[in-house]
Amino acid sequence: MTKHEFDWCDYYELAKSYSKEENEAKLRTGISRFYNSCFCMSRNHLLKNKLFLNKKSKDIMNSTSPEVHKETRNIFKKHPNLNYNKKGEKIFHELNDLREYRNMVDYDENNPQDIKYAYNSCKSKAKRIFELLKELN
Repeated sequence: MTKHEFDWCDYYELAKSYSKEENEAKLRTGISRFYNSCFCMSRNHLLKNKLFLNKKSKDIMNSTSPEVHKETRNIFKKHPNLNYNKKGEKIFHELNDLREYRNMVDYDENNPQDIKYAYNSCKSKAKRIFELLKELN
């Protein structure tokens, strides 16, 4: 059996397909998919380019630990090869915001108050992350 490699951009496209939705569950799903597509693309960029802060950082990034989410953001914030032009820091901030929204919509039944605003904000942040990652390549 041949191994199929999932294209994380498909999550982004799925999430964008909810743009005209008013259904809260679909908008929450879209926000979650925006985060997952950006997280996985960002993580894979670091792994492919072997961008780690130290041995511990490398071990975390090559594991299945939940710490990989925090470490991915941390590397984008602190790695000198990603920040000579502040692109890494910008990815850090956008990814951090997406993670907060994702946690909110996946675990909190009372938030966000304006789900359509949150969805549109996440869509913009995800687009920006993809643009920044493209510029880093």
